[in-house]
Formats: sequence, structure tokens, C-alpha cells
Amino acid sequence: MIVSAVQCRVGVGEAFKSAEKLIEKGLNEGVEIFLLPEYFSYKVGDTSLETSKKTLEWLREKSEEYQAVLAGNVIRKDEDGYYNTIYVFEKGELVATQDKLHPTRSERELGIRCGRKLEIFEIKGVKFAALICADILYPELCRVAALKGAEIVLNPVVSFKRSELPSQRLRHCLYFSRAFDNAYAIVKAGGVGYTFLGEECVGRSLIASHEGILASYENENEEALISARIDLEKIRIYKRINYSLHDRNVNVLGDLLRGGMNC
Repeated sequence: MIVSAVQCRVGVGEAFKSAEKLIEKGLNEGVEIFLLPEYFSYKVGDTSLETSKKTLEWLREKSEEYQAVLAGNVIRKDEDGYYNTIYVFEKGELVATQDKLHPTRSERELGIRCGRKLEIFEIKGVKFAALICADILYPELCRVAALKGAEIVLNPVVSFKRSELPSQRLRHCLYFSRAFDNAYAIVKAGGVGYTFLGEECVGRSLIASHEGILASYENENEEALISARIDLEKIRIYKRINYSLHDRNVNVLGDLLRGGMNC
């Protein structure tokens, strides 16, 4: 299966046009699944539900037009409040949604609530999960995705140009270690431009598996399509031989349930 991270322009009016140009390039290369960056369609200062509606319609229409799988995030509202949710469309049909399980402090201050459950969904016989941006930073959640059978994980992100996190040049190692520990591939899609809060962000898109970094950005400040062919048979074999997925002493894991944020 050929998958792709769409490192498009974000936070600006031409975000849709930028994404569409890259997707059309991928179609000519046989890409089947396209992941858009987190919040790709919201301009600076915009968190409106009208933009959410426009984005979902664009995802649906382009998925149908291109007969492909498109995945992108929007802000949604239900009776409980607001959520950051990824929607996955296949050939114009909605096939999956996933709420962000660990919204950042900035998101929570805007009223975005925590999701309740990690879902597994199937596309073309392949099991997927979606870990939205900061969700990938929680190793215990990444393990849950593996235990539920995920073979490919979608990870739309906002990568801030300036970060207080250490070891900036080694960030890609996190993605290899998550993929290696959990026997799945990860598609990380970041955008180039600005968040809706006006903070500058860069791409840093990549695709990883237990074999290493399969594809990566060349320039974090430029539009790009990051694509790779995922060898699902190798992933399935590795799932069987990675004994840490099966031989687990669950009696010592109770500490994971202590503490945490109020969400």
C-alpha cells in the first residue's frame, strides 16, 4: 500500500489549492491514502465551525473525485462541547473518525475536550489507527493502538518552528522507536505556514516503520509530498515475532492509571 503525507501550506487562504496540487502529484505516483496536516485549513484567527464544514465537504468531494482515501482534521461540536477530530473519506464515503485523545493545554484553554477511546478502522483490508499530534508522545497510547491490531497509524501534526523540546535533530527517532516497539507504520503529516493562533509551523513530515524511516522531508519550509510503499506482509510477520506485544506482565502496569490531567 502506498501512503503519503501531504506537506502543504497551512494557515493561509491557498491551503486547499496547495493540498490539491500535491494530491494530484501523488495520484500520478500511485498513492492510495493521503494524510493532511492537523488544522491545515484554518487561517490565522479562525476556529469557526463554518471552516470545519467547508473542510469536510472538500475532503469528501476530492476523495470522490480522485477515488482515493483522504484524511484531515476539523474542529467539531456536539452536545458535550468541542473536539479536534480526524475524518477519513474513501471514494467520497466517510469511513472513520477519531477524536484527539490528548489535546494540548492551548487547545483545552480554547474549550477542546479529550476524546474517550482509540478506534481501529479498516481500509482495503488494512487496520488503521489515528494518533493526532501530541497523542504520539504517549508511549502507553501508542502501545494500545498496537494491541488493538493497528498496522498503519495516521499522525497529523502541527510542528512549531521554535520548540523548547530537547534533541531537535533526533526527533525522527521517536517515530522509528514507536514503529519498532509496536510493529506498525506511521505516517506523520505536518504543514508549512502558521497555526490558527498565528504561530509559525514547519513540515517535518515522514513515514516510518519497524525497518526505519522510509521517507522524510528534505526542507521543512517547503511544500512536499512524502510518500512510501508500506510492506504489510513484513509488518504482519514482525507483529508475530515481537514478543513484547504478547508477553506482558500486566500486573505491574497499574501505575499508568495514576495521575494525569483533568479532561
